[in-house]
Amino acid sequence: MQKGFKILNLRSAMPLGLMAAGLITGFAVTGLVVTGRPGRADQEALTPVVQRRVATVILAQRIRAFAAMAQAHSLCLVRQGTLSSSQAGQALNITLQDLGIDPGVLENPLVEKVSPRFQGLLGADCSLDPKHEQAAQTLLRDEL
Repeated sequence: MQKGFKILNLRSAMPLGLMAAGLITGFAVTGLVVTGRPGRADQEALTPVVQRRVATVILAQRIRAFAAMAQAHSLCLVRQGTLSSSQAGQALNITLQDLGIDPGVLENPLVEKVSPRFQGLLGADCSLDPKHEQAAQTLLRDEL
C-alpha cells in the first residue's frame, strides 16, 4: 500500500500551463538572452558590470512572471478539481525547485498580486487563452 500520491502524477498535471508560462515570460532553463531593455545597440555601449546588472534585473522579472503564471495554473487545477490544494502546492514547489527557483518567490508581493490576475486570463483547460496573450504581456511588462 502506497500512501500519498506519485510525484510523477503531479509533474504530469502541470506541464501545459507551465509551458504557456514559459512562452509568455520568455524564460528558458537553458539560458537568458537579454533583448529589448535597453536596445541591443545600447547594451553594447554599456559596461560589463551594467550589462550584468540589467541581465539580473530582467532575469528576476522573468522568474517572478514564471512563478506567478505557474501559481495561477496550479490554482486553476485546484478550482477544476484536477488536483487538491496540497497536491497543487507540492507540485508547484517541485516544479520550481527542478528549475532551480526558490519556491519562496511565491511569497513575493509582486507574484502574490499578479498571480490571481493571470488566473483570470486562463481558459477552461487552465492554459493561457490565446485571445488574452496581449493582456498577459502587458501584466508582465507593467506589473512585474
